[in-house]
Amino acid sequence: MMHNLGNAPVEKRTARFVCAMALCDPNQEKPLAIVRGTVEGRILTMEEAGPEVKGRGTNGFGYDPLFFIERFNKTTAELSPAEKNAISHRGHATRQMAEVLRRLQ
Repeated sequence: MMHNLGNAPVEKRTARFVCAMALCDPNQEKPLAIVRGTVEGRILTMEEAGPEVKGRGTNGFGYDPLFFIERFNKTTAELSPAEKNAISHRGHATRQMAEVLRRLQ
């Protein structure tokens, strides 16, 4: 992925993590609810990612060391677990789905 971006400028390196969840009833044709959580960021440049394009930080997996969030001035792998959970795409979607489930009770 990093090599495909080449020397693309920072403003062209936008990215997002997305998590979608659907709540379904096997007796219904359509889902009861669909929610979507996102977190916006950008992919580090080769220079920012460091030698061997390892990225920054040790918390997380996958693209976390390469996914930079401007407002924290950190990659998702540099965030503490509490910071990451507060802004994560999975966390957003899960909180939305929990609210749907509360309303259905």
